[in-house]
Amino acid sequence: MTRAVVDAGAQAAFVALSGDANPLHTDELAARRLPFGRVAVHGVHLALLAVDAWAASTGRSPARVRATFRHPVGVGDAIDVEVDGADAPEAPVRLLVGGRLVADVRVGAGGVAGVDLRATPPAGEPDVHAWADLAGRAAGLAGSTALTGDPGAIAAHFPHVPPRLVAALLALTRIVGMRVPGLHSMLSSIDVTVADGDDLVYAVDSLDERFSKVVLCFGGAATGTATAFVRPEPVEPVVDTAEVVRGEFAGVRGLVVGGSRGLGAAAVQLLAAGGADVRFTFHRGADEAAAVAAHAPGAAAFALDVDRVTADLATVVDDGWQPTMLAWFASPPIFVGARGSWSDALHARFHHVYVDAFLTAVDALESPGAGGPTAILWPSSEAVDVEVPGMAEYADAKRSGEAACDALLARRPGLHVDRPRFPRLRTDQTASFVPVDADDPVPHVLAALRRLAPWAAGARG
Repeated sequence: MTRAVVDAGAQAAFVALSGDANPLHTDELAARRLPFGRVAVHGVHLALLAVDAWAASTGRSPARVRATFRHPVGVGDAIDVEVDGADAPEAPVRLLVGGRLVADVRVGAGGVAGVDLRATPPAGEPDVHAWADLAGRAAGLAGSTALTGDPGAIAAHFPHVPPRLVAALLALTRIVGMRVPGLHSMLSSIDVTVADGDDLVYAVDSLDERFSKVVLCFGGAATGTATAFVRPEPVEPVVDTAEVVRGEFAGVRGLVVGGSRGLGAAAVQLLAAGGADVRFTFHRGADEAAAVAAHAPGAAAFALDVDRVTADLATVVDDGWQPTMLAWFASPPIFVGARGSWSDALHARFHHVYVDAFLTAVDALESPGAGGPTAILWPSSEAVDVEVPGMAEYADAKRSGEAACDALLARRPGLHVDRPRFPRLRTDQTASFVPVDADDPVPHVLAALRRLAPWAAGARG
């Protein structure tokens, strides 16, 4: 077994080598709003790491690569590469992160011709295809791309893989990530055999709307197929506030932690539309926060990191402003667990955000003069009552957060806490490749704010 780490430098080098500059692989802020919640290593990069390990282990020349990408891999993750059955016609290679299988790769041997590579062109912007666009033009979504790449960089990164095979796979990731499906793509699997053509020719072979799945077929420099999913587009943060009664939140000083997107962004806009004095926080999405503030009259945005919540909250209230309502919407990506297994690290992260940082914030806001907020909204989830595959750590942390809210009530009799178990609501967090039912968040968030408003307004000074 060998271990590899694709750090930020290696990720940037692969982007330059391949020409696949999809935001999933290059833009930390954009990737936060995608299903994985962070920048992901290219699937083809993982496949090439596996092929290189196989070739180094067996001394044979790889000509066919079949790979299934089971889970995204983050930049900086330690990847264990296990080569099994080196003498088999198509030897399996397993890639694991923290013991979790992230990719299955099978490698077949064969002769591979040499290749003259062109320089990789500047990446430009990925093409944008909505699902309806793909379905309507599937027959016409075809083309070709030259084999490109810097021979020195290929030799440095994948020394045991024939440059022609590397270049064919680089062309494949460039097609998927930049052309079809393009911007909203997520590579799922590949099955390609290197050939002698100068260009990689591609066409859409089939579409499956049930799973937002696109199958591409290839010819020329390689034959075979690639399967990709069309990612759901980020959810628009601006919500309809027409149901808010003018002035119904007058007198509320609302602090929304995690208010730049999702349910928190809805809370900011609803409170502001009802006349509340609103301040809200964001982690890194300053532009997203500005967009929310533009639709929330009078709302002010502040940067806050849950790892330094006390210091950052001091900035929010350093002018003497004190919230009467605290709405805690801070959350890491939630659909990142593995089915049938438990991650202590993942559970610790959820617990830190939903419980530890939350309680620290409540304590920090309990100043001697103001006494802290009298109303708290801490959203829970229906997932705590059902067994959702891959969400055990999340559900347990949410249960702990509910218990923490109950303990707050016992400690402070004058405090009012609403911890509603929301159903699946439509946000970036809950977007899915497979169509699923998700409610409009506005009615649920608005109802919770209304339940707390009398207590928060009554505490105004």
